[in-house]
Amino acid sequence: MSLPYFPVVYHTIMLNFIENILYHFESCFSRKATFRWFVTITIGLMLRSDKLGVTSIIRNHPLSPGCYESILHFFRASFWSLDSIRKCWFSAVNK
Repeated sequence: MSLPYFPVVYHTIMLNFIENILYHFESCFSRKATFRWFVTITIGLMLRSDKLGVTSIIRNHPLSPGCYESILHFFRASFWSLDSIRKCWFSAVNK
């Protein structure tokens, strides 16, 4: 089964849409590096080919295996809170 062909312009529109939504979350993070990990993990979860969590993000994307610990650390970091991300998500959805 092959995927349908979509012109590049549609991919660009979709990528711009995703980028705009993700940048809406930048204020939820006190550090730029933490926000970058958030974007990497979010895109990784969207594009992974299996459901094995952090392992699938590393395996399916051009990330060094050494990033595994950094991604796990992201989930335990105090530089962000689930509550602020949740509020930001509700704000983005209600626009």
